[in-house]
Amino acid sequence: MITIDCHLHLGMVETQVPVWWMEELYGLYGVEDWESTDGQAIVDLLDANDTDAGLVQGGDIRRTTFHPDYPEESAGLIYIPNDWTAEQCELHKGRLYGVTCIDPFRDLPGAPIELERCVTKLGFRSMKLLPSYLHFDPGDPELDPLYRKALELDVPVHFFTGMTPTRTAMLKYGDPVLLDSVGRRHRDLKVIVFINYPWIDQCIALVAKHPNFYADMCYFAGGDSAQLYEVLSKFRSYGALDRVIYGTDNADKARAFDGVGKVPDLYYGVNKVAEERGGEPFSQDELDAILGGTAAKLYKIP
Repeated sequence: MITIDCHLHLGMVETQVPVWWMEELYGLYGVEDWESTDGQAIVDLLDANDTDAGLVQGGDIRRTTFHPDYPEESAGLIYIPNDWTAEQCELHKGRLYGVTCIDPFRDLPGAPIELERCVTKLGFRSMKLLPSYLHFDPGDPELDPLYRKALELDVPVHFFTGMTPTRTAMLKYGDPVLLDSVGRRHRDLKVIVFINYPWIDQCIALVAKHPNFYADMCYFAGGDSAQLYEVLSKFRSYGALDRVIYGTDNADKARAFDGVGKVPDLYYGVNKVAEERGGEPFSQDELDAILGGTAAKLYKIP
């Protein structure tokens, strides 16, 4: 069985991401030991969690990121280029697979071109869009050429939804309901939805409604098996369990290296919860699919 983490971040603090942004992003959770993350750091993370491969993303949030106390550091930062992501993947072939990161409203005509370059020249397997960070409605028809290009290339579009501590992000654009129009207009487009607070049930309903929508479960990497059991049971009740994929958002670092355990163990623990509650257990095939089988097909990873 192959295991795949669908949600991992690259980034070098100070040169690609300013310190104040890391403080703002992680301070809410009491995290103070953030550090730079290159490809080797991600591979170490995968190894510590017995995970075979990971989808790694950079990012481009230059257009909308600003801090009044650090105006000089705001300009031009929060930029981890696709080419640098490709270099990290090349250093760790078979372990890391690239995710195209685009700010589509920096260059609307150029966005589909960049996606095609990343997929056909760099071997990237999907595209990540950040509506709340980049202040756009994902259902904006101006994005249709980009979605059509993703459909043509047969790569999924991965959306950030829900809450982020980043103050410049616009929470209203993190509402997953905005993705409904994307699914209605582009019925064959493969979409990955980050299942995130405060709209967890709305995310589940959205994935259940659209047969080509998938659920990124990285939000639950910091939780417990009881919480995970409840969410997986909802997906199963809607007939959407076969479109749930495992991710960690780098959150497995704390578990792997601080002695708490491994994120995959949360999934293996759901059947203990089922037994305690007298509920229906999950089969080994279902758990194998969540932890990598479904993602392998979605991302075309051998």
